[in-house]
Amino acid sequence: MYIYLGVVLFLLLLYLLFSSKAKKKYGGFVKEYEKDFQLTFMAPMALLIIEKIKFMERFPHQVTQLHQKIIRLYGNRQALDFTRMTLAQLASFSLVIFFMFTLLAAVNEGDHVLFGFGLFFACIVPPLMIKRIGDQIKKREEEIVLSLPEFVNKVTLLVNAGETVQKAMVHCVEQNKDEKNALYVELKDTVIRIRNNEPFTQALEQFSKNCAIQEVSVFTTTVLLNYRRGGSDFVVALRELARELWEKRKNIARQRGEQASSKLVFPMIFIFVAILVIVAYPALSIM
Repeated sequence: MYIYLGVVLFLLLLYLLFSSKAKKKYGGFVKEYEKDFQLTFMAPMALLIIEKIKFMERFPHQVTQLHQKIIRLYGNRQALDFTRMTLAQLASFSLVIFFMFTLLAAVNEGDHVLFGFGLFFACIVPPLMIKRIGDQIKKREEEIVLSLPEFVNKVTLLVNAGETVQKAMVHCVEQNKDEKNALYVELKDTVIRIRNNEPFTQALEQFSKNCAIQEVSVFTTTVLLNYRRGGSDFVVALRELARELWEKRKNIARQRGEQASSKLVFPMIFIFVAILVIVAYPALSIM
């Protein structure tokens, strides 16, 4: 018990000694991203620990893999800062879990099982959170692919009616009301670039990099290859692309339906077993 109590006191003392220094160094940085992350009260301390142990230098391969995931999820804008905050969040969760279970072990007269659970969860939580980032990336990519066919159709109709590609894209983005849609978040950034007189080709290339999806790359390539020529050839190219994108959207919708039905298998088995017990128990009790 005293060993675990000593660990708890050591962690508290460590936090009190370095919290002011950590907040002074990283408080402003953390405040900019507190809406996007959890346990931000621990983030300055976690960032200081990461710096002191030189985690990013010691594990460059793992940090690079995480950074690539962050780029795919948030784009190139401030990707390094998001990576640092993600590392801080992983460390914060591990430290808080380890502290809480160690405290519980000390309160329960040195329960080794609780301390073991604390070590286990402190080690397993970061990989689970990284896996969750992968799930968020997949969800974002699917959201973009699902929204892209409708956007391409709108652009095609406007171009066919005589609008330029730039004006058609701006009009579609302005008419959209879903501010949280991943595709339109990137499109809004592209429209801002166009309005700031950035070359259209450069704005589209950056849009493709931020989305980092094959379907978006195909769309931007199709536009860049054909938009200067205009006319019926450009409209035909967009229509063909829209048709292919609608097929991919149907495939994603079909896969989601299959996943939803597979998730219902376990509840159905559970209900079947419960009904079987309810029906069989009276019969067995009579016998």
